[in-house]
Amino acid sequence: MIFKTQIAKKVLATSAALAILGGSIATPINVLSVEAAEAIQTATVLTTGSELINKDLSLVNNRFKNFTITGEYTNTPNAASGFELNGTDSNWYGLNGQTHRMVLKSNPFSYYFPETWAISETAGFTAVTIDTEVGKSYVFDYSYSLSNSNVKTADSNSKLNMEVGVSQYGGDKIKYNTYSLAGNQETTLTDKAQIEFKATSTKTIIYMRTGYTHMNSSGAQHFASLDSYSVTQVNIEADIQKEASVAVNQLFNGNSSGAAIKATTDLAAIQAAQLLVYKVTDSYERSKLQVELNQAYRQLDARLAIANLFENGNVNGKIKASTNQEAINAAQDLINNVSTNPGRLPLQADLNKAKNQLTDLGDGPSVEEEAEMNARTLVQALFKNNDMTGTIVTTLAQRHIDEAQKAVNSVTNPTIKAELQASLKKAQEQLNATNAVKGLFNNDNVAGTIKTATTQVSINDAKVLVGVVTNTAKKTELEGQIAEAQKQLDAKLAQVEEQARQEAATNAVKELFNSNDVTGTIKDSTNQDAINNAKELVAAITDTAKKAELEAQLAEAQKQVDAKTAEAAAEKARQEAVEKAIEGLFNNNDVNGTIKDSTTQDAIDQAKELVTTITDADKKAELEKAITEAQKQLTDKETKVEVTGKVNPFILHQDRYLSGTYTGDITAISVDVNGKRYYGGTVNDGEFSFYALDKIANPGDVVIINLHSADKVIQKSITVQIKEATKVTQAAYNVKDSNITGTFNNPDITKMNIVVNGTTYWGGTLTNGTFKFYALDKITSATDEVTMNFYNAKNELILSKNLTITAPVVTSGEITSATVAVGDKNIVGTITGDIKSFGVTIDGVTYNGGTITSDGTFKFYVADKKIKADSSITIVGYDKSKNTLSEVNIVVSK
Repeated sequence: MIFKTQIAKKVLATSAALAILGGSIATPINVLSVEAAEAIQTATVLTTGSELINKDLSLVNNRFKNFTITGEYTNTPNAASGFELNGTDSNWYGLNGQTHRMVLKSNPFSYYFPETWAISETAGFTAVTIDTEVGKSYVFDYSYSLSNSNVKTADSNSKLNMEVGVSQYGGDKIKYNTYSLAGNQETTLTDKAQIEFKATSTKTIIYMRTGYTHMNSSGAQHFASLDSYSVTQVNIEADIQKEASVAVNQLFNGNSSGAAIKATTDLAAIQAAQLLVYKVTDSYERSKLQVELNQAYRQLDARLAIANLFENGNVNGKIKASTNQEAINAAQDLINNVSTNPGRLPLQADLNKAKNQLTDLGDGPSVEEEAEMNARTLVQALFKNNDMTGTIVTTLAQRHIDEAQKAVNSVTNPTIKAELQASLKKAQEQLNATNAVKGLFNNDNVAGTIKTATTQVSINDAKVLVGVVTNTAKKTELEGQIAEAQKQLDAKLAQVEEQARQEAATNAVKELFNSNDVTGTIKDSTNQDAINNAKELVAAITDTAKKAELEAQLAEAQKQVDAKTAEAAAEKARQEAVEKAIEGLFNNNDVNGTIKDSTTQDAIDQAKELVTTITDADKKAELEKAITEAQKQLTDKETKVEVTGKVNPFILHQDRYLSGTYTGDITAISVDVNGKRYYGGTVNDGEFSFYALDKIANPGDVVIINLHSADKVIQKSITVQIKEATKVTQAAYNVKDSNITGTFNNPDITKMNIVVNGTTYWGGTLTNGTFKFYALDKITSATDEVTMNFYNAKNELILSKNLTITAPVVTSGEITSATVAVGDKNIVGTITGDIKSFGVTIDGVTYNGGTITSDGTFKFYVADKKIKADSSITIVGYDKSKNTLSEVNIVVSK
């Protein structure tokens, strides 16, 4: 629907210009003022959905049904394949029966690591899989805690660590946080945290991996847990704003709200964008989008009004017969309502076509009159109710003043121009002051709270600009807003000071207690001075409730200090009595020295009874240590047998047992192989053995034998020498060879001898794992008995090895017949024995070959040798080594 205003011909008080600046004459189509849009709220800043983690803690096959428990991170968790949960503890499940890592029965994200086993690192991993929608936003809220207790025996390099995160199922980690705490620090680390993420798959893993390093078996305790955990879907305000902004921009050419609307933009498209703008909850962002959307409304309104001036709505055709100046003025009002030149110019061009046609008909204002009317309309539109002596409209922006200034510059009448310029100046002063005051507040909302950045300097600067404003009502309004900003700033400064006082007092009171727990016990270092200092800080607090809370905590600390003071005096007296008794056990009262000859078991027992009354753990340990030393010296004096031991070298792949001897009261042994301890073996009558064939594999293995007394204390440790099995390889040796040669792999071998038929010969050359021994004059027969003996530098026999002697092979054979005639193809005949081939010499030329059959006959091919009746022929028979066994001269038959 197109709205028209009834106006005088020479005064263009356009409803459009007023509408864009918050005027009240008319609102075209469905244009909303910024104030109206701000009144609409259909969503919150952050909309959260229901809990997505199924927290059912029931078990299936001794495993949590919904939570996977394993030892390390996995991106494909499966509850059914996780650790089996069992054990006898009423509160904790052991992981596969292990006692050094346990999970709380009532919380799968809570782990307990008691130091009951020596291991370089242990860990626990808990995961739960949730259904998610790709691209949607979620929040994982959790609180966590890390703590240690009884840590005096914990390794100084130990660490308790935790990783909490979100991972794509079957893919990469999305986000995670890590925390750690020194394992020997007896304290608690606790806090809350949040992980925001966008889902990248339809299933997402929520996980916690915690571990402890350098664990020993000393009994320290370590805890890591998520004390609370929750995942919900969220609708982030930024996503809503983006969707609305895209919808608004798509109404305009180039998808830019400063341009003209698209030819396809209609009321339905604008209203669809309007619904999205309604959902934006941030008032500042919603106001900006509404202003941009209003431009689309107004451009559409002006476009329809201009089209209505022409026949068939064709702006390139003729104006209607009913089109008059009033209708054109109304359309001009709507164009003036469009605040951006890119949007206004095409509309103005189309309207000018109608104006020109109407002027040609003799109906229309002069150019000067139109300029004056246009300028006055734009200046009046800057003020409420078009009153140029009043206050500016609430939606006024600098661009509106700039556009009005351009119109005023076009006025040629000096009197009218001066009047309009003066009003324009007032509008500028009011806008400057208004913007300065708004700038003090969040989102420019003077009814809200001041910005964090607002200071006294920025308030004073705003006061200067307000002082220039001449309109009393506007000035009073702005001064009231500045007063509110000043009030909030003063309150904020006072609150900051009070907060600082409260924090200082709270921290001082917490520092009086162990682990800062005001419900627990005070620290050993807390004394009356510390309490008095905290009292002074609490006295400075003005918040009565907070002061009462801290005073109650101080009263508890005072109560404990008083009790500690009384107990300290009694404890001191007990300690002095015990120290005197213990010192009396030692010569010259020196507990670091030796006990007196007169010290008896009764005296030591009496000192032990006195020590039981001591409550100071450190002092008690110190005194017990001195008594233990006295007891040890007394026991050693009466029964001392020195512990010694010797272990035999272990030969790899040869020895089955580690063995050795000992003296002293040894009842058990253990073996350390590369840092891993094994218990077992036998100990009896000064000898020990330990099966080690399956434990020692390499020459570089570090092996230590530990000798234990009856109290399981290691009395002596001995390093074992690991050797490879000695191997000697003899090269083939035949009778009449000059040297026996071969190789050996034991670097301890430095000497050798050979024993031939009972006679020993020393000598030989041994270097770089090889040996050579001259034996030509010592071994005469393959049946000689020869032993090679190898020694170390101490003449200790390392290895004996029999020499293998190869005897020469004796062969024999005869050519019993051999005949050939002129023209025969072969020499034929018979043989015996080991003859394997032949050599035939014919007239001085020798040929090799021949064929022998199993029945002892042979033939030698000679058809190509041209034998004559007088040829000289000799045949020689050889064994397989080409040794000559028989030689026969052959007479050629005729």
